[in-house]
Amino acid sequence: MDSSKLQLTPEQRQALAAHPGQPVHIEDGETQKVYLLIEQGVVPTLEEEYIRQGLETARGQIARGEVSSASIGQVIAEAERRHASRS
Repeated sequence: MDSSKLQLTPEQRQALAAHPGQPVHIEDGETQKVYLLIEQGVVPTLEEEYIRQGLETARGQIARGEVSSASIGQVIAEAERRHASRS
């Protein structure tokens, strides 16, 4: 499929209009991956948004009691393993 022929859905247009100049997070329900929809030519501040989203996720996990006794070294090793498996 030629991605240049894809069209925005009304829901995507509404999300873009509600947050002008900001990336819109779109989750694929099948893969659980999150994609960012941004206007061409706009440079988003992805680092800040990425950190904010991670903190929100962590707060929710803590509130649900989803905690781990892993060391920071183990957490970093797991993150590196996951990153390598995506490449």
